Amino acid sequence: MKKSMLLGLLISVLLLGGCGMNLNGGGNQSTDDETEPESVAHSDEFTKDFLKSPEEVEEGFYLFESMTKGFTLLFPKDAYVEKGTYERNGNGFEAVSFLEESVEANTSIYYSFTYENSTRSSDLELNLHLLSNNANYEGEFEKFTHNENTYYYAEKGPKGNGTKTYWYYVYIHSNNQEKGTSFIGRIACKDSSKECNLDSPDLEDKMMRVIKSIDFVQG
Repeated sequence: MKKSMLLGLLISVLLLGGCGMNLNGGGNQSTDDETEPESVAHSDEFTKDFLKSPEEVEEGFYLFESMTKGFTLLFPKDAYVEKGTYERNGNGFEAVSFLEESVEANTSIYYSFTYENSTRSSDLELNLHLLSNNANYEGEFEKFTHNENTYYYAEKGPKGNGTKTYWYYVYIHSNNQEKGTSFIGRIACKDSSKECNLDSPDLEDKMMRVIKSIDFVQG
């Protein structure tokens, strides 16, 4: 009789404990789902490694920190880092590209930064020559300063070949350190066989906000 009572008590404890565990587990999962940002950037595991926080620092943007810890910039919440093209050599070189696409608007915005922390970053002639060659660009660059950086900026609109693509070429150099980055950006239709409105000022505004947000970290 005592054994039977003891067995009944053990079964009751196990059942109650199991129910408690299920309830608690379900509650925690719901909380995690509610706090996890619903964005392309936070859905991609590789991209998440570059983001300082799940909180937006400006509407529609997270704070991106390079793996070299050499620079930060604004990162669109619906963009993702292209893992296959990522390169890094110690803390002196880093190449990172990210892509933001909209199926609804049929637009594609591509951003590509090549960062260098060396005395070579101060060789303006060399870096503009390399950027022009890589971008197949022939033309002048506009010089301006922004947030303690000097910018050498050029853009190229669509030619009369039926393809509407906007290109941006920029070399950015720190005024205080031997750090610089080359940038190539592109705004195009996601599906070139369909119409898209690339003349929207919002697209260029987003591109320029990312370009001008780059901040070279001291050290």
